[in-house]
Amino acid sequence: MTIRDILLQTNTHPEPTPQWAIDRVAELGARFGAKVSLAVCQVHIPQMSNWLANKLLNIDGMIAGENKKSIANGLALGESFVAKLAGEQLGETVTINCPGMVTHWELAVRARAHDLTVVPVYGHAETISLAEGLVFESGRPVLLLPEVTSSEWNFDRIAIAWDGSSVSARALSDAMPWARQASSVAIVQVAGEKDLSRAAPLAEAVRNLRLHGIDAKAVEIGLDGCDAAAALQGYCQRDERGLLVMGAFGQSRARQFVLGGVTRSVLDDPKLPILISH
Repeated sequence: MTIRDILLQTNTHPEPTPQWAIDRVAELGARFGAKVSLAVCQVHIPQMSNWLANKLLNIDGMIAGENKKSIANGLALGESFVAKLAGEQLGETVTINCPGMVTHWELAVRARAHDLTVVPVYGHAETISLAEGLVFESGRPVLLLPEVTSSEWNFDRIAIAWDGSSVSARALSDAMPWARQASSVAIVQVAGEKDLSRAAPLAEAVRNLRLHGIDAKAVEIGLDGCDAAAALQGYCQRDERGLLVMGAFGQSRARQFVLGGVTRSVLDDPKLPILISH
């Protein structure tokens, strides 16, 4: 697999997606020689029908003002995106109407036809639920992108979480484009977190990557009093890994996402860019 088609998810309300997200994704597109498209989740707050609230507080006027701001933010995101990317790297810009709040449904359908979807993490209230929906409904990997500076933005050293499950095998496959470009790849297994006696051995994952010309190393870490997500991210920070790749455990039932503890912990507080596969 190669990465040739990237989709950047952005928000218009209450605060627009920051400029740093567009900057980093433009650099990511250049790294892979990929087209980058923009998905603008345009929030439109419905008017209220409460006469007393409108009489006392002018709620409909306040909502109209917020919707006007949301539209202006969407236009500014589109202009900034076009200005940052140029030539063959520039993909399409699509607007996804979100009544009231940002949701993943329409975006997930569009993400199915892209190699990678990038979700910036900057404190927006719907980021976690949006990322969950994209991971489970798009069928494609999702990159969680917390704020990183140009000097910190480095995928030369990556880590791939491994527990021998089918989910981690999917993540290993999705990590191939990143691993081929990296100078150092670590396959990381957390000891003591679960029974791995029936799992595919760590050494087999290393063997597989080496057959692809990737000289990966096996790393086993302990929990050290924390959960597996914190242990994995702590290892990445100590060993100066710029990307963590991991599989998402869970399933969709009645449109409620039931996530494994490791996955949920990572979504709640990513310390570095994290590529999630399912």
